[in-house]
Amino acid sequence: MDSEIIDAVTGWDSAPAERGYGGLRSLADDGFTGAVVAGMTWGFMLNGRLLGVFDGTIADFDDESFEAYRAPDPSLPLLYAMKEIGGDVRAQYYTEDTPLNDANSTLSAGGFTGYVELSENVLSGDYYTVYHGGKSMNVAYVGNSRRLVTGDEAFELADDEIGIYKVYDVDIDLVEIPGDDGGDEATSDDEIADDGIGGAAVADTDDDAESAPEDDSVEIESAEATGSADAVDSTASADAPSSPTSTTSPEDTPTTEVQDAETSTDDVSSASKSESASTSTSESTSTGTNATDSGSRNGSSSSGEAADDSDDVFSAEAEWRNARSIPSLDPRDAEGESVNERSGSGRSSTKGSKRTSRSRSNASQQSGGNASSRRSSSSSKKSARPTKPTSAVSAGKVQAIREELASVKSERDQLVSERDALKRERDGYEQQAEELESRVAELESELQKLQDELDENGVTLTDRSMPADEALRGTNLFVRYAKKSGATLEKAHAGQAKQDDVVENLRLEHHTTFDVEGLGVDGKPYEEFLHDSPEFGFAKWAVTDLLYEIGETGNRSSLSGVFDSIPEVDRIELYGTVSIPIDEGESESRRFDVIFRDQMGNPLFVANMNDSRDPATYSMVQQLINDSKNVANAHETLGSAFVVTKSFFEPEALEAATEETGGGILSRSKRKSFVKLSRKQGYHLCLVEARSGEFHLNVPDL
Repeated sequence: MDSEIIDAVTGWDSAPAERGYGGLRSLADDGFTGAVVAGMTWGFMLNGRLLGVFDGTIADFDDESFEAYRAPDPSLPLLYAMKEIGGDVRAQYYTEDTPLNDANSTLSAGGFTGYVELSENVLSGDYYTVYHGGKSMNVAYVGNSRRLVTGDEAFELADDEIGIYKVYDVDIDLVEIPGDDGGDEATSDDEIADDGIGGAAVADTDDDAESAPEDDSVEIESAEATGSADAVDSTASADAPSSPTSTTSPEDTPTTEVQDAETSTDDVSSASKSESASTSTSESTSTGTNATDSGSRNGSSSSGEAADDSDDVFSAEAEWRNARSIPSLDPRDAEGESVNERSGSGRSSTKGSKRTSRSRSNASQQSGGNASSRRSSSSSKKSARPTKPTSAVSAGKVQAIREELASVKSERDQLVSERDALKRERDGYEQQAEELESRVAELESELQKLQDELDENGVTLTDRSMPADEALRGTNLFVRYAKKSGATLEKAHAGQAKQDDVVENLRLEHHTTFDVEGLGVDGKPYEEFLHDSPEFGFAKWAVTDLLYEIGETGNRSSLSGVFDSIPEVDRIELYGTVSIPIDEGESESRRFDVIFRDQMGNPLFVANMNDSRDPATYSMVQQLINDSKNVANAHETLGSAFVVTKSFFEPEALEAATEETGGGILSRSKRKSFVKLSRKQGYHLCLVEARSGEFHLNVPDL
């Protein structure tokens, strides 16, 4: 089996199926259309007919469970069966020279059996038209996704394409399911058109036939099958005038006469087989047509007006059943040149004679089989319902279908009315949506204008606000570099980097414990507020300018606690606390406005800010001294404590710093402004003034 066919079939909906031959017969009775799979063996069915078995034999289904897949369209099983059978390429055409529509008309009129494939030099997809007895169905696989399209839409797509199409002539030999008791189920190759595509074609004569329910379609097919059998009986009678049943309707013939008719029909079949091979296909077609017309006239004498309509349909079907060779599409044939006279022409006359003989034989066997089946099943069927003529049964079914069709049309009209109402409602919503979209666009335009005006006036809008203390308390700054291989504080400490390079490479990144999107602090967006705050300014000055001020003034040794600690700064905490252990398992905290920490979180510098216009007082300095001493006693990493004011220091504040550091004229310490805790431990006390965004170290005097 072709892998593409396997992939397509396994994607169909599954259908329930019993085991073995019984399961196949059950599917046949239900008119199943699709594929059956037993292990590696595949079969395709159309309207209950087993078209063929591939990669195995019918015996592979004996007493075995199998899968059944229901085809989404009846054209697919027939196409796949024909592609697996193979067939001969009878012709090849270019659509610009011979349009696909012209070829379709010629093949349909000639009763062609096979398929047409349009795929060569076509990029949009693969297109197929499947024929049996001239009746056609269309399939298309469109695009890279191979979207399935069927029916008239598929043919219209194919007819618009430009490319090369090939005509494949394929013989379909139905496979008989073992254990079948004959009758209508024992079908021939020609019955595919009668009960399959032909049935659909008859149903299409009604403009609204596709609205009829599925079960009613099955009844139409059954009625047509009965009519086809009658037409074949009439054909056999016309060929054998000496038969005692040549003028007797099948329903009126006793059982013994039917058996004689079967014997006579077999004789007719034998005589047909001995006909000369020179008999042309057109003669057999003419004979079949005359016999069918005769059968139709005999049937009309007992069936009434309804039977006359059915006979006309079945007479037409009998004509294309007898025409099995592909018609010529070459203009030279119209001038009298035979297809067989050219190289690469169709089948030989011997093969045509075999087809003619087989067609007549099948017709005779069908006549006998149908009659026998009707007689053998009459004991069970007639006990449940009274015997009626075929025409009366067909007329009753047609009337029931018409009533059902009228009901479906009424329901359709109601659905159309509901659909139109929904369309009007949808159109109303669409109009309303367009109006709303237009209003939204207007409001957005007005908002943009207002935003531009605010930007021009230096006003920034925020979605929410937060107090400054809370905003700073949830903020941490991190000392990072654009390039770690560039200028860093470590290289600056070693005298290997210029200040401009360090400032350009260093980044003070911030992290917050809250979302800053749309946040306003003191009437400014958060980031603007942070960068304008004195806490941020002092932190930036301490890590970018102070190192160079100390080094350039020659105070590396006298302020070593500050100078050596600056390169160790990793994180700067705003409005944080430092824990001081008291006893085992107990601690207390000291709060500072700015805390410089190393990577391990140890405090390096602590600072308090005075952002008031009033001068820094003695109590401010003394409070910092007391808290920083506690921290230094607990953390040897503390290198300095700062008091930063935006104004200036009172004399008392300066005296407090001098007294604590032992400074003055008589001081003998080599370290400036140093708070000594022990012989080897202490820290520097620094007083800083901040004015106009610039910071100056007041104590110690550099």
